[in-house]
Amino acid sequence: MNIYEKMGDTIIVYMPREVDDYAAVKMTAGMDGVFAEEVVRHAIFDFGRTTFMDSSGIGLITRRYRQLHDRGGSVGVINVNARMDRILLMSGIYRIATRLDSGVRDEAEDWTDKI
Repeated sequence: MNIYEKMGDTIIVYMPREVDDYAAVKMTAGMDGVFAEEVVRHAIFDFGRTTFMDSSGIGLITRRYRQLHDRGGSVGVINVNARMDRILLMSGIYRIATRLDSGVRDEAEDWTDKI
């Protein structure tokens, strides 16, 4: 499975089952090339498979937020289960990221059109 999918100026990042330091480093390396070579203004982090995330995952999201915010972009999260919702809420991610609730493709297109 790819870790990301590009749709126009939006990248959908498919978070792995466990987001720890090892996974965050691999994901960062995989996404760096896309962010450097292509125009990316929005990122959606898909938590559909994720059951565990530590501070490395929070750091991954906040670093991408800073990068996209400088480009006038934004960050969203999708397919968040109750456990991930508590982690994201306690970490303050919802202050910088929008929670999206419907299908990834439909939501990505609608969300980025409104920004």
